[in-house]
Amino acid sequence: QLGIYLTGDNVFAGLEFLLAHGFLDNDADVRTSMMAAGVAVIGGSGAEHAESILPIMERYLENPKDRGLSEEQYDYVRLGAVVCIGATAQHLDPSNPKVVSIVNTLLDVLMTPSEVVQRSVSDRLPPLVKSLMAINKSFIEETVAGLLKTCLGGETYGDRRGAAYGLSGCVKGLGLSSLKAFGIMDALKGGVEDKKDTNAREGGLLAFECLSSKLGRLFEPYVIQILPMLLASLGDGKVEVREAADTASRVIMSQLTAQGVKLVLPSLLGGTEEKQWRAKQGSIQLLGSMAYCAPKQLGSCLPQIVPVLGEALADPHPKVSAAAKDAMDEVGAVIKNPEVAKLVPTLMAALADPNKHNKKALDTLLSTIFVNTVDSASLALIIPVVHRGLRDRSGDVKKRAARIVGNLCTLMNDPKDMSPYLPSLMPELQGALVDPLPEVRGAAAKALGALTKGMSGLQASSVVDISPWLLETMRSELSSVERSGAAQGLAEIIAVKGATYLDQILPEILASCDSKSAATREGSLTLFKYLPHCMTDDFQKILPEVLPRVLGGLADESEGVREASFAAGSVAVDLYAKTSLALVLPAVEAGAADGNWRIRQSSIELLGDLLFKVAGTSGRIQQDLNDDESEGISVESHGQAIIEVLGLERRNDVLARLYLARADVAYTVRTAALHVWKTIVTNTPKTLVEILPVLMSRVITGLSHSSEEQRNSSGQCLGELVKKLGDRVLPRIVPILMEGAHSEDPLTRVGVLNGMREVASNASKTQLTEFMADILTEIQRLLCDEDEQVRQSAGGALEVIFKTGGGSAADSVIPSLLNGLQCDGERVSKSLEGLRVVLSVRPQLLGVMVPRLVEPPLTMTDVVALGALSEVSGEAIHNYLSKILPPLFRMMHDQDEDVQEATAKALLGVVMAVEEDGIHLLVQQFNRGFDTPESTYGACVALRLFCKNTDLDFQEQIGGMLATLVPLLADEASERRIKAAWDALAAVTEKIPKEMAPSYVRPMKDAFTSAKERMIRRGAQPSACLPGLLLPKALSPFLTTYLQGILQGSNAELRELAAEAIGELVQLTDETTLKPFVIQITGPLIRIVGDKFPPHTKTAILRTMGIKGGRSRGPAGPLPCLPRTACSTRSWPSRR
Repeated sequence: QLGIYLTGDNVFAGLEFLLAHGFLDNDADVRTSMMAAGVAVIGGSGAEHAESILPIMERYLENPKDRGLSEEQYDYVRLGAVVCIGATAQHLDPSNPKVVSIVNTLLDVLMTPSEVVQRSVSDRLPPLVKSLMAINKSFIEETVAGLLKTCLGGETYGDRRGAAYGLSGCVKGLGLSSLKAFGIMDALKGGVEDKKDTNAREGGLLAFECLSSKLGRLFEPYVIQILPMLLASLGDGKVEVREAADTASRVIMSQLTAQGVKLVLPSLLGGTEEKQWRAKQGSIQLLGSMAYCAPKQLGSCLPQIVPVLGEALADPHPKVSAAAKDAMDEVGAVIKNPEVAKLVPTLMAALADPNKHNKKALDTLLSTIFVNTVDSASLALIIPVVHRGLRDRSGDVKKRAARIVGNLCTLMNDPKDMSPYLPSLMPELQGALVDPLPEVRGAAAKALGALTKGMSGLQASSVVDISPWLLETMRSELSSVERSGAAQGLAEIIAVKGATYLDQILPEILASCDSKSAATREGSLTLFKYLPHCMTDDFQKILPEVLPRVLGGLADESEGVREASFAAGSVAVDLYAKTSLALVLPAVEAGAADGNWRIRQSSIELLGDLLFKVAGTSGRIQQDLNDDESEGISVESHGQAIIEVLGLERRNDVLARLYLARADVAYTVRTAALHVWKTIVTNTPKTLVEILPVLMSRVITGLSHSSEEQRNSSGQCLGELVKKLGDRVLPRIVPILMEGAHSEDPLTRVGVLNGMREVASNASKTQLTEFMADILTEIQRLLCDEDEQVRQSAGGALEVIFKTGGGSAADSVIPSLLNGLQCDGERVSKSLEGLRVVLSVRPQLLGVMVPRLVEPPLTMTDVVALGALSEVSGEAIHNYLSKILPPLFRMMHDQDEDVQEATAKALLGVVMAVEEDGIHLLVQQFNRGFDTPESTYGACVALRLFCKNTDLDFQEQIGGMLATLVPLLADEASERRIKAAWDALAAVTEKIPKEMAPSYVRPMKDAFTSAKERMIRRGAQPSACLPGLLLPKALSPFLTTYLQGILQGSNAELRELAAEAIGELVQLTDETTLKPFVIQITGPLIRIVGDKFPPHTKTAILRTMGIKGGRSRGPAGPLPCLPRTACSTRSWPSRR
C-alpha cells in the first residue's frame, strides 16, 4: 500500500531490500506478498526509473554462487526479479529492444516447474504482449505458435503447464478474438482429441484450465464447445489426462456465471442418464466439479446436482458409483458450516442407502447443536435427506424431517439458498400437514410457519404462497383430519404475516363460521383452536368477535363442529383465564344460561376449566358423581384463590350459576356442573349460605323465564335446596321471596310465586307452619294482580298448598276474595280475577263460592261473577246448575237492558261451561225454567245461547226440547216470552242435521198437537191460530223438518205423517204468515203426488194442498199443474 508513494532513492532501497531479503523468505505467502510489493513500487515510479531498475534486477539473475545462495534460494530471487522485470518492462517504450528480450526471459522462466512461478510470470505477459502486437506482430505470432507447440508437445509436464500459462497470458493481452485469429482453440481441440498423443491431450486440457482461470467469464462461451471433450477426457485411459481433465473441470466450473450454469447443467444432467457408463461417469465427475462454482452459482446448481449424485451412488457399475461418491466428497469439501462438515459421512450414507441410514441421519441432525449459519452446500446435502424423510411412511420420521425443515429456516445464511428447494419441499409439507398423526401435523405446521418467515425477505414471485390452499382445504368436505391440519398450518402462516393480515382475513373466517356447510364451519372454528397459541397477544384483541362464534358452535347439529368449538373454547380459557378474564368469563356465563343444552354443557365445562385455572387445580380427578351429597376434593386455598381473582361478589354469582346448573334438565349438564362444583367447593352448606341471595335472585329469574327448561331447572334447584337444608335456609329464602313479591317487574313476581310453589312442594308441613301466614298473604294479594301471568302463578302456588295439606289455612283466601266483590272500583275486578284463578286450580271450591253469590238480592256484581267463575269451573259446575241457573233465569225477567245484557253474558258463561256428560242436567234446568212465567224468558234465552254457541252433541235432548218449547208458542200473555221461545226453537232446529230431520217429524207434530190442545183448554176455538206461528217467518224452523220428512222419509207412513203435519201447521197460522212459504211448501208436495207412492200418502198430500189452497186465496205459482196431477189419479188402483 505504501510502495506506490516511494520516490527517489527510496525506490531503489526498497527494491534492494526485496531482492536481498524479501524474496528469500521461507514462507511462500510472505514471498508472494513481497513480489506484490515490488510490483507496487515499480508501478508507482517505474515510468521515471525504469532504465535504472532493470540493471538492478539483471544483477540478481547472475550466477547464484557469487552471492552464496542455494539453488532453491536462487529460484526464489530469480522469480521475484523476473516478475519485477516484467512489471518494469510495462514502462518501457514497446520499440525498445529490451522489451522483446524481457518477454523472452519471461517465456524462459515459464518453463520453471513451479506453478507459483508460472502463474506470476503469466500475470506479467498480457500488457507486454498487447504493446508489442502493434509494432512487432510477427514476434507475437512466433511466440504464440511456440507456446502452442510446447503446450501440446512439450517433453515435461512443467514445460507443458508453463506453456499453457504463457498461452493464457498472451490471449489475455491480445484479447478473446486471438483465440480464433491465431487458431489457438482449433489447435487445442485437436490436441485434446488426439487419441495417440497423451502429452497433446494433457497439454490441451492444461491450456483450457489456464485460459478459463485467466479469462474468467470471457471464456464461458467456449465451455459448451469443450464440454464433450472434458467428459471424454475424464474417462481417458491415462491417469495424467484424467487428472488434467479433473483439474480443468474444477477451474472451469468455478468461473461459470449463473447463465453459464444454466447452459452447462442440462447437458451434464442428461449425461448421467446415458447408458454407457463412461459417459455417465464423466458427467458425474463434471457435476462434482461444479461444487467449485462461485457461492451464488453454487446455490442454484447444487439443488439439482446432489439428488442426481445421490441416485448415482446406488448405480450398479462400480466406477459410476465411485465417481458419484467422489463427486459427493467434492460437494462436501466445499461446505463451510463446521457442524455440517462433521455430518458429511452420515449424510452421504443416508443419500446412498436411504432405507437404512435416513432415520439415523435425521436423528443426528436433530441432536446437533448449530452455532454457525447453514450455507448452500450444506443445504444441498441436508435437503435430500429431509425430503426423503418427509416422504417416509413412518409418522415419527415425518415429524423429525418437518422439525429439521423448521430449524433450517432459522439457520439459513441467505433465504435464496432455500428457494430452489421450495417446489420439492412444499408438496411434502402439505402432505404431512394432513397426516393422521397430530404430532406430524403440528411439526409440519411449524415448519411451514418457519419457512414462510425465513423466506419473507424474498420477492413474492420467488415464494410459494400456500395460504389459498390452506383456506380451501380448511373449508373442504374432506376428512376432519385434513381440515384440522390446514387450520393449524394457516394459524402459523397468519402468525408470521402478523396482525395486519389477521385483520384482513378475520371477516372471511368469521363468515365461514356461519356457513351452511358443516365442514366449513368446523374448519373455521378449528382455526381458533390453534391461532391463540401462535399469536397470543394479537388474538386477545379479537376475542370479543370470536367467542360468540365459538359458543354458538357448541350447539351445532354437527358433532365435528361442536368438538371444534369446544376445543377452541378450551384454548381460549386456558390462555386467557387470567389475562383476559373480563372478556372470557361473561361469554362463558352467557353460554351456561343458553337455551340449548349442548351449549350449556360445553359452557359449564369451559367455566370449570376457567375456575380450575384460577384456583390452580387441574380438575382431572375421578369423583363419585352419582352421590351429589358427598363433598368434593377441593381445599380452602382453591376457593380463596378464586375469590382473590374474581372478587367475592363475582365469585358468588359464578357459583350461583354453577349450582343452578346442577339442577339442569339435561343429565350431561348436571353431571358437568356437579364435577366442577365438587372440584372447587370445599363446604357445600357453608357456600350455599354465602351465595344464597345471589342464588335466589337467579332462581326467581329462572322461575319466571319463558323457557320451560329454565323454569324446571330453577324449580328443581330451589326444591333441592329446601329439601337438603330445610330449616337452615327457609328463614333466609322466605324473606327473599317476600321482598321479591313486591317487585315492580311482573316477571319477578311470577318467579317469586313459582318459588313459593317449590318451597311449598318440598318443605315439610312443620317447616311451613311458621311461614304459611306470610306466604298466603302474598299469594292472596297476587291473586288479584293486574298481570294475568302473575295471577296464574299465584293460583299454581295456592294449588300446591292445597295439595300439601295446607288447605285449611288456604280456605281463608276465598272469603277474603268474595268480600272483595262487595267493594267498589278496581278491587272488584281484581277479586274476581283472583277467584277465577283459584277456581281454575281448585274447581271444587265452586261449592264455597256459589251459595255466597246467589244469596238474594242478586246484584250485577254477583251476576257477572257467576258467569266469569262458571267459565273456569269445568265439570264442577254440573253439581251447581240447580243453584246458579234459576236466579239467573229470574234475573232475565228484569226489563232493564243493562241487567239483561249482563245476565245473558253470565248465562252464556254458565251454559258453555257445561260438558257433554252434564247436558241432561242443563236440560232439566231449562225445563224447570219453562214451568214458571218468571223464568221462562230467561230459560229460553239460555237455551238459545247454548244451541248457538256449543259444539257438543245433544241430539238425544232435541225431542224433549221440542216438546217443552213448542207449547210455549201458545202463551198469549207475553209476546216477549213467545218471541224468546220461537228464537230458542229456531236455534234448536238449526242443530238438527238435514239427514236426521225426518226422525223429528213425529216429535214436532206431537208438540204442535199439545200446543193446540193447550190453547183449547184455555178457551180458544179449534180453528184458532197459534200465537207463536203468527210471527214473521214463524214457519221456517218447522217447515225444513217437515219437508225433509216428505222428500227423504224412510217410509210411506212417515211421508204421510209429514204431509199431515204440514197441513196441521198451515191450519195453525194465518194467510199473511203463510204466503211467503206457499211456493216452498207446494213444490215438494206436487212432486211427491206425481211420483209412484201409495194412495194414502198422496191423499194426505192432496188434503194438505186443499187446506193450503183454502188458506191461500191468491194465485199460486205451482197450482196450474194440478190438472195434470188430477188426470194422473185416474190410473190409481183405488179412488177413494
